[in-house]
Amino acid sequence: MSAHYENFLVYSGERYSVFFHGETNESSKVYDYYKDCNDATRASLLFLVKRIADIGHIYDETKFRIEDRANKIYCFKPKKERFFCFFFSGQKIIITSGHTKKKQKLDQNELQKAIKIREEYL
Repeated sequence: MSAHYENFLVYSGERYSVFFHGETNESSKVYDYYKDCNDATRASLLFLVKRIADIGHIYDETKFRIEDRANKIYCFKPKKERFFCFFFSGQKIIITSGHTKKKQKLDQNELQKAIKIREEYL
């Protein structure tokens, strides 16, 4: 099991702590992607992360929803960007990857990346 996420804490709230997945202790592709996003997208993602970490849920499915029930992969949707994540033991949420939505359908390649990362943690 990888513990590289511990160096990439996004926010720790009443219900959950949210982390970016890290490939090593010093690097995280999803964090790098997040840093490259514009200010509005970063602020919107942080608002969603803070909400779920403090309250425990987001009812608006246009902002957060389950994308793959079988593999328990969820997605934050701040603007046109998508950040896949999963719930991990110890009240943690790991954000696995980020990408810009280019079409109406779910990007299966990005979903498969998120599933693979989740399996590494389990």
